[in-house]
Amino acid sequence: MLVLRLHDPGRRPANWTGMIRPGQFAAIAKDLATGLPCDAEGRPFDDPGAATCVVFDRFDEARAFCEAAVTNHEAVRFEVFDSEGRSNPPLLTVMHPSRLMRQDGHPRVLRKRRIVAWWLIWGGVALLFVSYWLYESGHAIFPGFIGLNMIFAAGRLLWYNMALVETERARQDRIDGL
Repeated sequence: MLVLRLHDPGRRPANWTGMIRPGQFAAIAKDLATGLPCDAEGRPFDDPGAATCVVFDRFDEARAFCEAAVTNHEAVRFEVFDSEGRSNPPLLTVMHPSRLMRQDGHPRVLRKRRIVAWWLIWGGVALLFVSYWLYESGHAIFPGFIGLNMIFAAGRLLWYNMALVETERARQDRIDGL
């Protein structure tokens, strides 16, 4: 385990990704409330340029360290990256179990979003039928406009769910390839 500054102008290379070798993993701690980098105990850095990461030789070591740290400090989230750094999404995001249900990719959140999307679709289709029936009286624009926007919003929600599922699948494939 090695603690490195994310950016150190006096070091060559200055960036943390130039310091770790292929096969190593870096864990970066962030405060959940602000999203700013912090140390493993959840204390924010006085100088934003002093942010650090913890480098591990094995993925299992990084996971164990992060899980132990979040059990002691609920307000901390860890992101574990491989030697490629932030060019890819994190291999692992570790947070306190009490906060997992608020994550965008949690199955319960995905299901709620899918249910809302289908209700929007049904409501939008119903408003389009109302718009069709009101066409002769000249009052068709408003329900048609709202109905189409409900269907577009539902499509965006379903697309977001698909993107989250695909990102999770790609992340899992990267972990399986380690």
